[in-house]
Amino acid sequence: MIRIIDKYIARQVIYASLFVLLALVLLRSLFGLIDELAIVGRGTYQASDAFLYTAMMIPGRVIEFFPMSILIGALIGLGSLASHSELTVLRAAGMTSWQIAGVAVKASLVMVFITLLIAEMVAPKANKSAEQLRSVALSGGELNFSQSGLWAKKGNKIVRLGEILSTGQFADVMIFQLNESNRLESYTQAKEAHKQESSWLLKQVKITHFESNAIRHEQISELVWEQPLMDSHIETLSLEPDSLNIAGLYDYLDYLKENRLEYSQYQLVFWQKIFLPLSIVVMMFLATAFVMGPMRDVSVAARILSGVFLGFGFHLANQSFGPISLVFNLWPFFGAALPVIIFAGVGYSLMRSSS
Repeated sequence: MIRIIDKYIARQVIYASLFVLLALVLLRSLFGLIDELAIVGRGTYQASDAFLYTAMMIPGRVIEFFPMSILIGALIGLGSLASHSELTVLRAAGMTSWQIAGVAVKASLVMVFITLLIAEMVAPKANKSAEQLRSVALSGGELNFSQSGLWAKKGNKIVRLGEILSTGQFADVMIFQLNESNRLESYTQAKEAHKQESSWLLKQVKITHFESNAIRHEQISELVWEQPLMDSHIETLSLEPDSLNIAGLYDYLDYLKENRLEYSQYQLVFWQKIFLPLSIVVMMFLATAFVMGPMRDVSVAARILSGVFLGFGFHLANQSFGPISLVFNLWPFFGAALPVIIFAGVGYSLMRSSS
């Protein structure tokens, strides 16, 4: 009997959560598509590219709205049971509020598995491919990608960026200088390149000059490249923390620490991704606490409105506490954990008052 009840409650909250998730993602994608259609015509960016880019960004938006969808969906699903007095019958049959909450939390574990699958295996690759597609089209074909890195053409120069590490920094840079007959004049290789206001600073530079009767080599510590690649062509290709999965962030954090580079922003995103599954469980628990407590007898519209406010409240807290922790030089762990702890505490207080 208990197993039948568990399946029934789980089915109600999962179906409602998935429906809300679908609605939110479609709405967000529609607004995103409108923004993309506004820049159709730049370079070779066409309406078909805008539709494809929007579709490829959907997995990332699923992850963005998952906690909010769980909260609103659980309020709707459990609220429907409360409206039909089914929760009252369950409590009269001997189930406590905590047992009902436990069933809902167990149902959220299914959603956690789906979230981890998308966040770790689908969304990072889809987001990266989408940004590359968009950047290549907006550049008018001056950018191209291969397994060896990013290739670009700037006048009589062909440039290869082996790695785009973070904003303003590149690694393994190669610049091929051609003459008017498209013959190779020189070949420049730099270990690093740093963006400045209107130039790039190349470091640990090796230059090979192909002269008429000889090949001459030159090594210098630094070289300023005037009029480099346009920022608008490569700014979306920089390595953004949100575009990496947990394993990728962990490896990249090791790289930043070893090279004594700033890593607090990446550490914050790492902890936020770690706490994402827990936030889904907390949202389900909070929804159950509200339905069993102050929202037991309210209308469906009131539950949806309350869920939207609570969901956006969690989203804003998650987006605000992290940057605040960075501003005050706090451990990013606290910026990622605090919203989850606060909302879990609210749910616990409501459950105690209703039991």
